Amino acid sequence: MDVVWFAEIKWDYLRTRKQQLVRRRPDGLRVLFLEPFVRGRDNRYDIRDVDGIRVVTIPFIKSIPSGPGRAVLNVPLARHLVDASARLRVRGHLRRAGIDPAKSVFIISNVFAIGVASGFKPMRLVYDCNDAHADFPGLPGWSRGHQQETLRRAGRVIVSARGLREDAVRVRGGDRDVFVVGNGVDYGAFHRALAMRERSAGARPCIGYLGAIAPWFDFDLVAAAAAARPRWDFVLVGPVLAGAEAAVAKFSTLGNVSVRPAVSHDDVPRVLAGFDVGLIPFRRTPLTAGVNPNKLYEYLAAGLPVVATPFSPDVEADADVVALSGDAPGFVAACERFISQRGDATARVRMEARASAIASAHDWDLIAKEFWARACG
Repeated sequence: MDVVWFAEIKWDYLRTRKQQLVRRRPDGLRVLFLEPFVRGRDNRYDIRDVDGIRVVTIPFIKSIPSGPGRAVLNVPLARHLVDASARLRVRGHLRRAGIDPAKSVFIISNVFAIGVASGFKPMRLVYDCNDAHADFPGLPGWSRGHQQETLRRAGRVIVSARGLREDAVRVRGGDRDVFVVGNGVDYGAFHRALAMRERSAGARPCIGYLGAIAPWFDFDLVAAAAAARPRWDFVLVGPVLAGAEAAVAKFSTLGNVSVRPAVSHDDVPRVLAGFDVGLIPFRRTPLTAGVNPNKLYEYLAAGLPVVATPFSPDVEADADVVALSGDAPGFVAACERFISQRGDATARVRMEARASAIASAHDWDLIAKEFWARACG
């Protein structure tokens, strides 16, 4: 069977949900991955073989933060013309790849491509909804219409979080063919962090965050926690996204907060091995309420306890390894409790065993098996 995936990111951009699922597809499933145009990146308009699948760049409609391009795409006729051009390109690639839409499953995670994808009348159209796409900061008002249209037109909707399911059911008028298939972790790879851990008894506690540092990050909470515990190190590792630069710059006044660049996927276990506690300090917004964070399972697979804000119903407290707090005193108290348990061998073993049990239940191998059964079964 052929699967055509209309993606919102490049195939070689990190290892997100899409890459994890595609890499674990069932035998005999052929994938054509349609990635968007991204300025300054490698855009290739001829099909190429990469990692056992076929990949090609298609200039779909996209959100442009500002400037003339944004003004042009605010005009419906301009978006229609971009769609028409993209449709012609996709039709040509399908023909050259020998793909018959009527016998294929189209999976869409790029809501801006719904007009193109639905026009081919595939055997099945599946929406893999892993974010509240229209709620990203700076998106134009018309993006919400694309998301709702995708929810309505898809034959099946697979969501990664409970908050996203509520939105899907509301827009579709019922829960038929709406399925929750959460996010996960490459458990074997991240569990290696336990063996890498080499922390001396006198080392300063390290409170760490790994991931995108974005506008929905609660900078004030982290700054207050760092100010309250000057003998702890707060380490943030990841790319600083647009809109977060000014807030990140303020951390320079705190000597115990450091911001480090993103590392490769293979280096992540080494970074996590240096943490004592993993943080997920997100503000609750319409966007984060629909997040089922991969980093929760990545921290746990590495044997780390987690302290998070109560931003999403998919992040639940666990007495042994996950604490939730919406303020700095609560964050500090939770970190102190977990740090003290690190010094108790019995408590540490119990904590690491519980973390591993939760993480292993969310291994991408299990997630992918369920996803492909829902998408193609």
